[in-house]
Amino acid sequence: MAKSPFEELRDEHSTLLAEGRDIQSTVRALLGREEKSLGVSAILEDELEMFRRHLQMHFRKEEECLFPEAQRMISEGAAVGDLFGRFFGEEAEDDMSAHAALFQRTSEMLEVTAVIGESDRSQSKTRELMALGNLMVGLLERHAAKEDTLIFPMLEKSLTASQIAEIQSRLDELALSQDLAESTAPQEELKKLGGER
Repeated sequence: MAKSPFEELRDEHSTLLAEGRDIQSTVRALLGREEKSLGVSAILEDELEMFRRHLQMHFRKEEECLFPEAQRMISEGAAVGDLFGRFFGEEAEDDMSAHAALFQRTSEMLEVTAVIGESDRSQSKTRELMALGNLMVGLLERHAAKEDTLIFPMLEKSLTASQIAEIQSRLDELALSQDLAESTAPQEELKKLGGER
């Protein structure tokens, strides 16, 4: 049986949290070394890049597929939907601010990692990474908990099965367009480099 869009997004929260904790572990490995290894910095950079890509895709699913569709569907409902619609709109706006903050912390971590990988051997930069990593995971935990325990259950109860299926269809379209973009990206890079004739 196929997962509902809410189950899919909850699963992504779990995956993102696991990735965030892996990043924290890598930072701890850096902090425990007198001489910072370029290898560990490179691993951390790869983890952060992958995490940022996953965050971006997850946020697109919520911001482009879930929030607008749910808002539209709620606003088309009865008068009671007006109150829920206003509440949902405020919560969706708050979630988008959380998305921006999470993406910013991840980008800051990448910037600090690049400095450590290039030349910096001070513990202060690694401590900065640890603080940013803790903040990032804390923000993600709060974000996921609010959606998993408040927003998603409210939507599951308020929307009809056909409305939920419509949201799932939009999520599937986004995933397909992302898959197509990723599959054509190497060919586009070859064209730019003149490798394809």
